[in-house]
Amino acid sequence: MRVYWDTSAAINAAVSTQVFHRLNSEEHCTRSHLFAEFFSTMTGRGIPVKDNNGNPARLMLTPNDAAAWLRTFSSKVRVVELDGTATLAALDNAGANGIQGGRVYDYLHAVAAQQAGADVLLTRNVGDFAGITGNVRVEQP
Repeated sequence: MRVYWDTSAAINAAVSTQVFHRLNSEEHCTRSHLFAEFFSTMTGRGIPVKDNNGNPARLMLTPNDAAAWLRTFSSKVRVVELDGTATLAALDNAGANGIQGGRVYDYLHAVAAQQAGADVLLTRNVGDFAGITGNVRVEQP
């Protein structure tokens, strides 16, 4: 099975060993856009977590830690890209697919997953991919 990783799934893998170990089987792919988005999120606003006392907190990584984690993750996935022609062709069809605004980023992940022949697209944001993945199943990590 070929699995395409959205950024939210990669963030989940950074905090869950169970999700990370999913990378040890099957074939995995993503776009390099994930690297920049992961780095931005994890070194910027971080993600909500609970501290040892159960209180709300934020998990953030240093730039060096984020880059090191991404290096490990990248060794387990094949990077697939949409070239300029493929991106523009996808954008030509964006309106017909109900895509506008920030949804374009998820749409381009969906197009890349289809191009890569993925069976599954992993994301924490399942609803964001509704109706745009063709035959690629959308699942939580």
